[in-house]
Amino acid sequence: MVRSMTGFGRGVTTTKSYQLTVEVRAVNHRFLEINTKFPKEWMESEVLAKKMLSKSVSRGKLDVIIFIKELQEAEQRIQINWPLLEAYRKAKEELSFNMPMEEKWSMQEIAMLEQVLVVDKEELVHDELLAAIEQALNEAIGHLLQMREREGKELKAVMLQNKRQLQEQIQRIRETSSEAVSKYRDRLKTRIEEFTSGQLLEDRLLVEVAFFAERADITEELDRLESHFSQLEETLQENIAIGRKLDFLMQEMHREINTIGSKNQSSESSIAVVQAKTILEKMREQVQNIE
Repeated sequence: MVRSMTGFGRGVTTTKSYQLTVEVRAVNHRFLEINTKFPKEWMESEVLAKKMLSKSVSRGKLDVIIFIKELQEAEQRIQINWPLLEAYRKAKEELSFNMPMEEKWSMQEIAMLEQVLVVDKEELVHDELLAAIEQALNEAIGHLLQMREREGKELKAVMLQNKRQLQEQIQRIRETSSEAVSKYRDRLKTRIEEFTSGQLLEDRLLVEVAFFAERADITEELDRLESHFSQLEETLQENIAIGRKLDFLMQEMHREINTIGSKNQSSESSIAVVQAKTILEKMREQVQNIE
């Protein structure tokens, strides 16, 4: 199955006091890279998220973000740090001994003392948090894969269309390549006739034409291209990540077409080679979007 590397997925779940939203954004990347933006104290949740995504996605750069929304006012309590407050009191007495100070503190002064009054807020239970994130992440991954598969179908259709166009150009090269030898023979014969004639002409002509035909022969390259076309179509049907394999096939096809262009001297074939390279470049760009 062809899947794009770009996509987006969102999952939402709720607990008694919170609503958690997980978003996953994916773009092209040579390998799999997962970046998470969770609260720093939720390290175990980040590990869980990366593990789940690694099982579902093979390639791409993924950003995972979590949003937390309170559904109701959580119970809050103020804890008094008595040991710290006592330390402040002793410090004040020591200061009062050395300089005149008022004996009593106001409530405002106490509240301003750092870490003396600590606000305790109800937090998510550990297991409840992991379960909620897992549920939301499962939903987000499902939507992400659906979007990737939908875009993958479009990429597959474009790849097959370009493959057909490329095969048409290769067929033109196959049909016109044989003409190159005949045209070369005619040109060479005209030139040699200026200097010699008879059996010597024919002998010399046969040697030169045979040498040219061997040097300009592109049968192997054309046959290998046909094999690559078959592999391409088979690969597009596979139900695994195929991006790297397709990239390798594009490189091999590019090499064969370059070799054909350097060997064949036919002007008609040269035009087809240029067209083939243009189509292949489009295919290589599309492959960069495939997982």
